[in-house]
Amino acid sequence: MRLARSPRLAVPLWPAGPAYRGPILLASGHRPFFLLCGLYATLALPMWLLAWRGLLPLTSAWHGHEMIFGVAVAAIAGFLQAAVPKWTSTAPLAGAPVALLSGLWVLGRVGMWVPGFALLDLAFLPVLAVLIGRPIVHAGNRRNYGPPLMLLGLAALNLAFHLGHAAEALRLATYLVTALIALIAGRIVPAFTQNHLRMAGDPSSRCETPPWLDRLAVPVVLAVLASEFAAPASPTSGVAALLASLVLGARMFKWRTFETLGMPIVWILHAGYAFIPLGYFLKFVSDLGGPIGSFAALHALTAGAIGVMILAVASRAALGHSGRALVVSPLTIVSYVLVIAGALLRVAAPHPLAIVAAGILWSLGYGIFSIVYWPILMRPRTDGQPG
Repeated sequence: MRLARSPRLAVPLWPAGPAYRGPILLASGHRPFFLLCGLYATLALPMWLLAWRGLLPLTSAWHGHEMIFGVAVAAIAGFLQAAVPKWTSTAPLAGAPVALLSGLWVLGRVGMWVPGFALLDLAFLPVLAVLIGRPIVHAGNRRNYGPPLMLLGLAALNLAFHLGHAAEALRLATYLVTALIALIAGRIVPAFTQNHLRMAGDPSSRCETPPWLDRLAVPVVLAVLASEFAAPASPTSGVAALLASLVLGARMFKWRTFETLGMPIVWILHAGYAFIPLGYFLKFVSDLGGPIGSFAALHALTAGAIGVMILAVASRAALGHSGRALVVSPLTIVSYVLVIAGALLRVAAPHPLAIVAAGILWSLGYGIFSIVYWPILMRPRTDGQPG
């Protein structure tokens, strides 16, 4: 499966100039943002656990905001800065614009830590949407209009958070991020799986999704978002969540998931995606008054789907965009297992000790990822190519 490219002439993300010669960390946007994502995930969750135990003056709203608008948005920024140039045949961001975006993201985190400066957090997403959307629009790349529009949607929800609608904004932002994951995963998971199965000795292997299911994937998640906005935690939102779970789960039917168990860099993609239909099924049960709490469903989507898929995509993209073989190290596999275990424990066991253990496992997984990928993201490509 190949991403379609527009025949129209594309324009660069940033005015053309001499080849980039500056710090390697700013040679491509995925470099600082995958590192920032990993490091902040390692730090922010333990800080919340301390606050949850009454040792720091942080709120649950802060925790939810920083997991979505700090950790997840950093990963999205890194992925899109790596992917959009390939989608549009344009030059990637490098140097000053990457430094600008990184600085705005860091400024937002400082704003969320320092009383009275939280509105600094509002700058990052609109600027990212413009820089990502410009080459897509100029290339006439309509197939990829979705991501920049979703970034603007996240920017609006971030504004709602800062205007005092924290709980509602965070729930809706979670569903919007999973819609973006559903969009991207529908392209990359079957394509990467098929490629790896063929390289493993099955040249006729095919992984596919019925086109009608692909067309429904994002709308069914947006239907959950709309129903949650109109009638939160109601039978209406529950039925919408069930529909999303069924559609997104059915997409995996011909992805040959169980044939990837010996391929960690592939099965982690399937594991991350599988948390989405699981999370929406749990929301269905919760909204209809079943024996599952709303936080179980929420954490299946956040700690599970978002947390695992970030590791899956970042670890693969960092290798591919550094010219290295797409083979993950044993420590990276350990990070996968820890984050999955932390997410499952958080979903399954609401006991306070289990919540602490889940947070430790999850953040430890991200700490290992950061250690493993620090040298990869801080060194030039092995093939001598730019980026």
